[in-house]
Amino acid sequence: MAIDWTYGYTARWRVDRISAETWEPCGTLDGIDEITVERDATDDVPLLESASAKSASPALDGFESGWHRITMECTQGTAAEAVAIATLWLDAGSGSYDKGYREDSIQGRSVLWQASDAAIGDGAYAPKGVDGAAWCAGALSRAIDAPVKAVGGFELADNVVFDLDASVLQAVWDVLRTAGWCLQIDGRGEVSVIALPASPALVLDRNGARIMQPKTGYGEDGASYTREYQPNVHPLDIVRGALPERGLDGLYRITTQKLTCGRGVKVEETAEVV
Repeated sequence: MAIDWTYGYTARWRVDRISAETWEPCGTLDGIDEITVERDATDDVPLLESASAKSASPALDGFESGWHRITMECTQGTAAEAVAIATLWLDAGSGSYDKGYREDSIQGRSVLWQASDAAIGDGAYAPKGVDGAAWCAGALSRAIDAPVKAVGGFELADNVVFDLDASVLQAVWDVLRTAGWCLQIDGRGEVSVIALPASPALVLDRNGARIMQPKTGYGEDGASYTREYQPNVHPLDIVRGALPERGLDGLYRITTQKLTCGRGVKVEETAEVV
């Protein structure tokens, strides 16, 4: 049986170390007390994800920076499912003491950070007539550890010439925006080059309301709300609101998410009217 995400379920989460070679777990990171993942598609060159974590456990004394994956294990009656929430590069931050207890902080970076740090190169451009999606997937694959795939394709109508100091990530976004395409990162940290989503990934109707907290902020331009986690809902996805009594009526595009891992995963979400 599959989990019905519009009903309650019990959950616990864990953090696994991830091999850069296989992109699969190679151990477990113990001692994380809380972790927050923030997703933002509003920047000029979106990295799309970041994270922060805290630990008051000495288990982190031997912590090493590297790729890590947050996985939520869920049960609902006889149904059980393990869902990858996010895969990020975790770096040790600063440590502090509070009332005699040590607390360590950890910062998480998007799988796209390597492409943000890498220069595209002087004189580089994407030539007219190439498959823009394939060009972007290739550029990213050469720059980052995470798997990358293009879903479909589009032909570039003109040359796209990049700024002299452009990063690989900047160049990729420049190409994608000529055709209304974008990047998305799934929970396994795998990057997809896709057309900007047009169909709802999440429906907030009377059934969907069961996953929402009562308070909703809304206006002419968009809405903000907090809900329980549901798989496969990312920034730039479409939400269909069918709760006019709560100010959610019509189509919205997700712009930011804040995922707090505790007892389950809470999602604070903002979306703009489409």
